Amino acid sequence: MPKSIKVIFILIAIIVISYQYSGCSDDLMGTGGVTTPMFGGYDLSEAGVMMTLSALCYVAEGNTNALQIRDSINIQLADSNYSTGGDWEVCWGPGVSPTGDNLLYMAVDSTGDSIRYAICVRGTVFNFANIVEDIEVWDMEKWPFSGGGDSVALGSLKGLDTLLNTTDPLTFLSLQSYLNTLNAPKQKLFITGHSLGGAMATLITKWFLDQGFTSRFKLETYTFAAPTVGNISFVGTYHSQMTATGSESHRCVNNKDVVPFAWAGLPEIISGNIPTTVPPLVAAVIQTAHDYLKDSVVYKHVETKQSLGSFDPLNCGASGEDSTYFCWVGFEHASNTYLRLLNADTINWNRRR
Repeated sequence: MPKSIKVIFILIAIIVISYQYSGCSDDLMGTGGVTTPMFGGYDLSEAGVMMTLSALCYVAEGNTNALQIRDSINIQLADSNYSTGGDWEVCWGPGVSPTGDNLLYMAVDSTGDSIRYAICVRGTVFNFANIVEDIEVWDMEKWPFSGGGDSVALGSLKGLDTLLNTTDPLTFLSLQSYLNTLNAPKQKLFITGHSLGGAMATLITKWFLDQGFTSRFKLETYTFAAPTVGNISFVGTYHSQMTATGSESHRCVNNKDVVPFAWAGLPEIISGNIPTTVPPLVAAVIQTAHDYLKDSVVYKHVETKQSLGSFDPLNCGASGEDSTYFCWVGFEHASNTYLRLLNADTINWNRRR
């Protein structure tokens, strides 16, 4: 791939994950005639809980000490004002990559009549090397856990491999080993993540299906602001497995968030002025990335999106001003904006360990 095109992708990557500043069609039918189903079972209150668990993946960002991160997440989870109600706690992890770029944890709610688990995946932290790795979408690799023509973004596959090789800081068990220890006769297990964490949650869901864990757990996935990760074959297999196992999957989207338009739907950012009037230079970068992808690799979203609506920011300046565009992008993509759209309490990021 020409270096100039890689630079274009890096630039657009910075655009689409600039939350730190605070093709094919998206829905119904995709290239090749693959129907995208709307799975039932979406619940607003449940979505608020999952988005809260997803947002807490960002607690203590920049810290690589897994035990300290675990304590920090549990302190947040103890807050009964959140949608999690003080009922959840970390039961595995967090698994943290050596450089701190990738992270996931498992939480459990054992307060009800039946135990509920959740695998929660963090999005990318804002450092240049991690952006390049996780938005390495110009190449696809064969999905290694099943046959057929399923392929996913190279960078996403690298991220998944990293996550599956992390371990709990107390037991040193991997995620797979820990799941195998649970005596869970069809207990509920959620998989969730925000932003690139949502993309990784999609891959972990597919891995979970391929490993046969749905014979022991009742699976439901909630992703928020997730970009695409796979080709049409991957999506078709994902849908077939979800349906066959009675599992549920919900892709939740703020209508003005640019990230869910990457990488299936880039031109819609321009035509729809997402989240506000797109500056000419940004539009040129987006169009160049789209032109390359449509001639080389084709991405498709899993399931029809669950639209959450949108809010306009109050402190970013007027719509249509070039100088305000990235402020709007950051606001629309932020975890707390998604929580507000779900009528859920926002996270107090100033709470410390």
